[in-house]
Amino acid sequence: RMTAEYTARHYWDEFLSEDRLLRLKPDTSTILGISPQIFEESFSGYVSLIENVDDTIAKNSMTRLVDRAVKMAEDGYPMFFSHIIQNGEKYLFDAHSPVLDDELYLPILDGIERCKVIPENVKQSFRYQQDICGKNRVGTTATDFRYTSQRGTSNMHSIKAEYLLIFFNDPDCPNCRQALEVMKKSDVILNMVGMGVMKVLAVSPGGKSELWSERRADFPMDWIYAYDPVGELNQGTIYTLRTSPSIYLLDENKNVIIKDASLPHCLRVLTSIS
Repeated sequence: RMTAEYTARHYWDEFLSEDRLLRLKPDTSTILGISPQIFEESFSGYVSLIENVDDTIAKNSMTRLVDRAVKMAEDGYPMFFSHIIQNGEKYLFDAHSPVLDDELYLPILDGIERCKVIPENVKQSFRYQQDICGKNRVGTTATDFRYTSQRGTSNMHSIKAEYLLIFFNDPDCPNCRQALEVMKKSDVILNMVGMGVMKVLAVSPGGKSELWSERRADFPMDWIYAYDPVGELNQGTIYTLRTSPSIYLLDENKNVIIKDASLPHCLRVLTSIS
């Protein structure tokens, strides 16, 4: 882990060293001497690395990279920052990315906002993403919502548990069914629920339907099987559910531990805290 943290801090040092940059010949077909494809591979490797180190170290590393890119853009070389934005959106924000990490994408959005050479209309196009990433951030208290189960209507904050896993899913979603099968067989979920350490709220944002009722037997009996009775979850005002399924993990105070996480990432986090 110490090696990973050191690499996270120094991943770009050689690539961005003054000696190397001074030796580069002017070339608009590359990003500081490497092709766009190689740069994307390097960025993807960087994201995979910092995803597995301490959150503060990871975010500080990304912030330093963006700070350098913003300065280079303002000094007349915008291509480096442009490709960070492009690949950051693909690997950290896109709903189909296996990483999908708002906290690591926010430094890029902050850099876009303060970069003096990015036009206002371009900045405006990224502010919607800023709004999405700003909702229910890791470390903040998750917004409460009402749900209806076979026991009646209640609110999420009233669920008493050391950990609460929220499984936002749709009954007609193949990816949701695949994730459900993995979750039902997961030792860490089985153990944490069985010991009473964690509760699982499986909620359908689309409300009650005939298919929702039919799917009840697919879900473990010790999970809370529910739907949104008022339709607020799909409005995007309190939660922005980019993926289906969408998984959140909260602590006993309903503070967000993980947001919109992939199932493998969720299982890694649960294993680390169990």
